[in-house]
Amino acid sequence: MSFTVLVTNQPPTGDDNVPQSLLDLFHRYTSVTSGRVFSPYQHQAQAFRTLDKDGEVFLVAGTAAGKTLAVAVPLFAKLQAGRIRKILLMYPTIALMEDQRRVMEGLAEITGLRIGQLQGGMSRSKLITALNHPVILATPDEVYWFFRKNVKYSGLLIYGLALVDEFVLDEAHLFNGLMLRNFEHLWQRIKTLTDSLGRSPKLHILTATPTEALKRLNQAEPVLGKSKCQDVSVEFRPSGRFDRGDQMVAAVSSALTAGQKKVLVVCNSARMAHQLFEQYKAANTSIIPVEHRLRFGRVKLGDLLTWLGKMDAADELIEQLNTHFFREDGVVLADIPDDTTVTVPLQDMTAHIAEILEQQCWRVKCVLWEQSQRPGETWESLLKNSPLPCRIIAAVRKHLENASEVERRQTIVDEWLTDTVERLSNIADDPIRCKAPAFTALVEACTSAGLDERLALSLVKRLAFMMKADPTKLPLRRLSDRLVNLRWLDWAVDKDKVKEVYALIRIGLESGELEAEYRHVGLWRKTDVPVIVYSGSMAKQAREGLLNVFADLHRAVLISTSAVEVGVDFQADTLITEECEGNGFLQRFGRVGRHGQGSQVVVLVSGDTYAGLGNFEGATISREDFSSSILAVFPRRNYAPGSQVLNASHYLVNEQLGRIGEKLNARPDMEQAKPIAEQLRTTDIRLGYGLRSTMPQIALRDGVSKDPFYLLRYVDNEDLRPADSPFDVARARTWFTSLIFQPARFGVTVDLDETLKASQHLFMLSRGQVRVYARPGIGGYHLYNLQRQFSWSQRQALYFVLLHGDVYLSRIELGLEMPTPEAVTDAEGNPLFIPNQTYLVLWGWTDNQMTQELLHNAGVADWEELIYDWERFKQSGNPYGMVILEKTTGACFAAYKELLDYVGRQIPS
Repeated sequence: MSFTVLVTNQPPTGDDNVPQSLLDLFHRYTSVTSGRVFSPYQHQAQAFRTLDKDGEVFLVAGTAAGKTLAVAVPLFAKLQAGRIRKILLMYPTIALMEDQRRVMEGLAEITGLRIGQLQGGMSRSKLITALNHPVILATPDEVYWFFRKNVKYSGLLIYGLALVDEFVLDEAHLFNGLMLRNFEHLWQRIKTLTDSLGRSPKLHILTATPTEALKRLNQAEPVLGKSKCQDVSVEFRPSGRFDRGDQMVAAVSSALTAGQKKVLVVCNSARMAHQLFEQYKAANTSIIPVEHRLRFGRVKLGDLLTWLGKMDAADELIEQLNTHFFREDGVVLADIPDDTTVTVPLQDMTAHIAEILEQQCWRVKCVLWEQSQRPGETWESLLKNSPLPCRIIAAVRKHLENASEVERRQTIVDEWLTDTVERLSNIADDPIRCKAPAFTALVEACTSAGLDERLALSLVKRLAFMMKADPTKLPLRRLSDRLVNLRWLDWAVDKDKVKEVYALIRIGLESGELEAEYRHVGLWRKTDVPVIVYSGSMAKQAREGLLNVFADLHRAVLISTSAVEVGVDFQADTLITEECEGNGFLQRFGRVGRHGQGSQVVVLVSGDTYAGLGNFEGATISREDFSSSILAVFPRRNYAPGSQVLNASHYLVNEQLGRIGEKLNARPDMEQAKPIAEQLRTTDIRLGYGLRSTMPQIALRDGVSKDPFYLLRYVDNEDLRPADSPFDVARARTWFTSLIFQPARFGVTVDLDETLKASQHLFMLSRGQVRVYARPGIGGYHLYNLQRQFSWSQRQALYFVLLHGDVYLSRIELGLEMPTPEAVTDAEGNPLFIPNQTYLVLWGWTDNQMTQELLHNAGVADWEELIYDWERFKQSGNPYGMVILEKTTGACFAAYKELLDYVGRQIPS
């Protein structure tokens, strides 16, 4: 059961009525990139004329409309003519920026201009170099990173941005809710910086969907563009949640049987995309062009060296590869096989243990102060019984108990740390020979230095996951089986040997004598059609270039996610996709119909959506009307409209910018945020800072990071390690691809008991004024007094409690009749928590349906910036109520205010 709609399109016409210099540059670019000379589309020509007259552009057009060239050509021409000095182009995703860089490099080659790129983590010298280019590419996140970094980076960025004449925000419709509010603050900073120098920067907006919020960013009249697309047949099929994968596979097979050349499958989750790829790919890849196999293939190191030896490669070349991969192998002590003996240099061991102890002693000193404020708590309870810091407490307990002042107790901990590190550095054995997995000799070395045996065991366990092992000392068999990415070879050998190595490997691959595996490329089962998987859950280096393979192949299937909605410029003959948010679907839809007739789309939709579009059955409809219908019927995302706390966080950032910051903070909206900002500073609340998500993640082995509420559904405590980054909750000794066929084993929820104990700050809104109260454990203290004084009811706003502090996690095992929550810990027994979070407790809201109705009626249901802890309603008894966390700073406060407004009263003084 399905129905089909024919979507027609009237492509844009050409328009050469533009300044000759711009037309010449456009012709040269199209000639170089496509071998033909084209005329600009009407909307491109209109943008050319506007930019040439130094106006701002607000260009509204879908995919395949040439939006980037519409602004890039006149801007490059103005740079070349010396009319402006610098432009900065901002893209919402790194993937889009990297793709559009190719367009910019084509124009740069013609005009002789240089391109720089901003990225987080750049050194001061690299930042200066990037800012000195006339064309700068960046994502707003990267610019954000520098504003928050410190004064020296802020000063450099202020100088660099003040020299930029014109800015471009591409795919601006991806900015919504608090993300858009954050960008508005960023743009205000930039404008104020340049205004102070008597200059007026321009902002050009490129978007597929105009919104009133986007229109506020510049004063331009919208330029409406058309896509250069052919007619497309769209089939809507009703689909249930559990048979959707089978329907996608059937649709792919039908498209291939019908002779379609390029089939794009877009799933809503990376999990489904990778499952389909792994289930339906065949290992044979001989049909893949060898240049792509050289880029994406992996071979065993032993097989590679054997093949090169067989081909009479020079001995020094083989030795160079051997040495390089030994040196670069990221093996830590915990990775080496059992009963393997290794040597550990004393200096390295001492340095790592000193680093571990310094971190743990800092935690202990914090708890010593906290316990002085909460005398009813023990040091161990405040440390959540974490093994390492508790054993440090045990080592100095007598001295601590004999001291009464907090400062003296903290000094005792510092003295113990200094003495311990000194004694460790004086161990007689160097290096220390030890055997995996217990590394008993390392434990004995620590105890010989005076450490308690249990503390020594905990230290060595942590050390094993931090300290690199010497690969040259490991069994040869293990290293021979290690997979080596072939694309690594261009930096693994001397430059003058690269061509020789690749030529020899090419022979092996083409003959089949050298076997390689391809993690993300294969053949669609029972066909000779290549299949490729591409998702945001793959490490950046793993997915680079995969879309180029899809574009280059004569026939191929690409299985992907929303990662292809914006990004590289490629097209498909057939699109098979799940129902998704309306704007996202239109982006996916734009991938078909770009070249020639016969393009088709298969959309798997819910019953409600199927019914909502039923009146179009058999219809012929224009692309514009089709888009309007999709936006009206397909699901919409909900976003927070704004937040005073978010504004207050920007107030504090502006204070770092001297006189510029003072001018920014004098604006009316920032003056309103000043009282909250002052309280945030006084109470020392550390808010997360970022354009989009500020929720710390869990890092996987392949470099991918995932939301803890998602990942902890699959990963055991034993596979979790302490985080080594302030942006991570923990590290997981797991690859994403190893999880794709595992069913969820746990439900993850907030451990509200421990979280309330760890709460540090309470927000209260009274008569329009925000108050912030600080004290350890304030959440539990506040709720205890609240329940003594006020009865709970659905209209009692006091029971909406907004708090800040560390959020502890627990989980329940799925499938049990009466599951009991258990704390989430890492492999060392340290409880897992998300540091410095703002969260909202709906105390007493213990009924699932009643809570959903509350959030829906208050207008705060399903906000993209929030995480809702629905798992707690599956527990046997939920005596507390709902917990809501924020993905983006300020979202919980926005929800809190909406809830107060909904119940019709404010919290009294």
